[in-house]
Amino acid sequence: MNHKLLISFGILIFFSMAFMAFASALTITSVETTPEVIAPGEASTIKIGVENEGNDNVEDVSVSLDLTDSALPFAPYGSSSEISFDEIREGREEYAEFEIIALSNAESGIYKIPLEISYKIKGETEINTKKSLIGISVSSKPIVDIGIEDGLLLKGQESKFSIKVTNKGLSNVKFLEIELQGGLYYTILSQKNVYIGDINSDDFDTAEFNVFFKENAPSSTNLPVIVRYKDGLNNEYEENFNLQATTYTTKQATELGLIAKSNTTTYIAAGIVIVVIYFIYRKIKKRRKMRIAENSS
Repeated sequence: MNHKLLISFGILIFFSMAFMAFASALTITSVETTPEVIAPGEASTIKIGVENEGNDNVEDVSVSLDLTDSALPFAPYGSSSEISFDEIREGREEYAEFEIIALSNAESGIYKIPLEISYKIKGETEINTKKSLIGISVSSKPIVDIGIEDGLLLKGQESKFSIKVTNKGLSNVKFLEIELQGGLYYTILSQKNVYIGDINSDDFDTAEFNVFFKENAPSSTNLPVIVRYKDGLNNEYEENFNLQATTYTTKQATELGLIAKSNTTTYIAAGIVIVVIYFIYRKIKKRRKMRIAENSS
């Protein structure tokens, strides 16, 4: 019986010591990033709440961010990567604020930055450390622009043209799809949906469409277009554009030099003139022969 009591007492002491060690640890209570999502080339403030939930005061507290990994597109900005506190009393909370900047070539995504806290329980010499990871989101809203290029739009016949999609933002776009909407003055002969995929920052791609414009189409026809895509954090976007397409009759396009003038009529007329001249020449030659024959007789 005494042996069982001794074991129970030993277990009780073990858990009591473990609880005291746990209770003496500093705890990260919050991580706040302002702005919440950092754009490439933008500075941000990271505010980390550290609370002493133990039964003793702690001293020589150091909170540090490890930005040395080359895979992390961040650098300290306006502050050190280490913040120190002389003391954090029992039950008190302090905040460590860091200024960082996302590098201009940072790709969109969520990055994990190593965080380390070191401290000593007051009255002791042993240095305690606690390591963790904090997540920082990098992204910026893509700036997508579109326009019509590479196409002559003629009334009364099929026309092929391309829509150029340009990513003018700092972040890449993914899964981009462009949809040409129908209209009163034209019929879409090709697929109205074209999947483009990824477009990097400061890059472009094109989508080709076949459209039949009616004879009564105005000289400037509105083409409604929907563009759908995602950013690097998989946020979905849908934008509506109204493109103004200039349409021409064949005569207008010819007069403006947009299409080569047909020489068929000229060739036909020239051929007729040559034939007429040939027959006149034969007739004159025949008459001359007849006169020579009459004079010889």
